[in-house]
Order: sequence, then C-alpha cells, then structure tokens
Amino acid sequence: MSAPAQPSILVLGSTGLMGREVVRSLNERGVTPRVLVRDPGRLRPTDHVEVHRGDLRDPASLRAAMRGVDAVFHISPHEADEVELTRAVLDAVEHEGARLVFSGIHIDASNRLAKWAMRTLYGRLLPRYRGKISIGHMVETSNTRPVVLGVGNFMQCDEVLIDVIRGGQFVLPTHPKGLNRVDLKDLGDIVANVLLDPSIPAGAYPVCGPRSVTGAECAATWSDALGTPVKYVGDDDAAIDAALTAHLTGYRLEDWKSSFKALREFAVKTKKSELDAMTRLLGRPPTDFTEFVARIVDEHGLAPATATGADGIPAASETEGALW
Repeated sequence: MSAPAQPSILVLGSTGLMGREVVRSLNERGVTPRVLVRDPGRLRPTDHVEVHRGDLRDPASLRAAMRGVDAVFHISPHEADEVELTRAVLDAVEHEGARLVFSGIHIDASNRLAKWAMRTLYGRLLPRYRGKISIGHMVETSNTRPVVLGVGNFMQCDEVLIDVIRGGQFVLPTHPKGLNRVDLKDLGDIVANVLLDPSIPAGAYPVCGPRSVTGAECAATWSDALGTPVKYVGDDDAAIDAALTAHLTGYRLEDWKSSFKALREFAVKTKKSELDAMTRLLGRPPTDFTEFVARIVDEHGLAPATATGADGIPAASETEGALW
C-alpha cells in the first residue's frame, strides 16, 4: 500500500524570522515547499525550496505561486499596506481552494460581542497594531478553513539584539508579573504539523512558551550563559530606541518600538489550558527560555572560555567559590 501523497505547500514570508523556521521544519521532514520571494538571495543556503520570484503586491506572481497548492502559510507582514496584502492572499487562497495557516495577533473571547469589544479595546491601546488585529479577524472569518496561531512575544527578539545583550544590556520590557515568550522553532514545528495534516480542525489555537518570565530573569539567564554581567534596562526608553534603531528600519522598526513599550503595561501569564493545547499541537513540551538561550549561545559560539591548568582541571580562581 503506497503512502499518501504529501500536500503541496506554499510558504509566504520564508526569509523572515517565522517563515524560515517553517521552511526548516518542513525540510527536516523531507518536504520541499514552494516559496514566493522578492530576492532569492535572502534565502539561506540550507533552504531546500521551489523558488517563485514575485511579490504579494503583484497579483500575477501571487496567483502563479499559489497555483495547485493544498496549503499556504502566511504571517502578518510589517508593511504599511499589511491589511491589503493579507486581503490579496486570502482572495488567492480562496480562489485556489487551498487551506490557510496563519500566525499573527489574534484576539479571542467567549462570544462575538466580546471579541468585538476586545478588538476595539486593544486597537485603542495599541493604535499601531489595529491593522494586525483586523488581519487576525479577517483570516479567522475567511473561507480558507483557516488555522490561526496566535503568538505573542518570541524569544528570537533576543537573537536580533544579541550584540546589545553581549554588551551588557537586556532592553526587552516586561510587566513585573512576567511575559510569556515563544521559541519560533516551536512555532515552525507546529506550522509544519498543521500544513501536513489536513485533519487538524480549523480554528484558533494559542501558541505559548512553558512559563512567563520577567525582564530581570531574562537578563540573569543571559548573564549566566555568557559568563558576563547583563543588566535589565527595559524601563529606559532611550536604551530601547537606541538598540532597535541600530538593528531595524522602516515599518518594522516602528512596529517593534510600539510593541516593546506596550509590554510594560500587560502581564502575559501562562495558562495551563493554553500550555496543554500547545503541547498537543507540538507533540512535545515547548522550549523553555533557558534552553533557548543555551542553544543560541552554542550556535553563535558565545560560551565563555574556562581557564584551566596544565592538567585540564579548572584553575583555582574558577573553583574556589564552588568549594564552600
């Protein structure tokens, strides 16, 4: 009996932080997805993909990339016309009869009226994110059998700012009660699971990490891993602006500035029901922040060197504190 054919998959945003993790996870399963990119040079050498060159703003290239696919991954882009771009994607997915897997901001509540009220409230509190809030609703109510993965803060923000952290500052603001943070590698694995399994029901699913952490706890974790002091400075707007301006540009820069400063105002607690749902979708427990930091330190070769004597035993200055 032959194995069922793998679905044909299109990954949009494949050169971004989220999209590249989806491509990685699909490749690890032996799947070569189709991608639509403006600049193929931004793809990683390790990406095994079928390249379609084009742009979401070009209907012809979008239709060509979409032709014959079974499932599409799309994220909310950091663009001024993000709502119009997503509407074009939805139209193309509906025309092709494909399924959409979407990751972005999603506002959930017990009923339609409550959802509307929550979208309105968050739109007022985060005016720059009104478009993204609208996009989540558009996708959820589309005729694409959508799976909506609502993700908040992702751990890879730290990797973008790794040189700032190595310089001794952790700038990501958090509420004193903590912030739930997600490893995008976990998100990539979940998206791949859903893209490859059409039996997963349409609907909205939370994406979360195993626990909420404060900025001070994040700074301490990085300090321990790097072997150098790292101070939490998430209450310093000047430090935040300097760090983000040095690493980002354009619409993405303004989005990150807005979201970073809003994080101080909201505690994002970890709910057991959401963690259980996340674990089921992922097929394993989600990655803890300490595991993420250890992996990034290893991948970037940032582990502190240990001074040793001729016999390979750590020098006295390295062991004295541990002996007593």
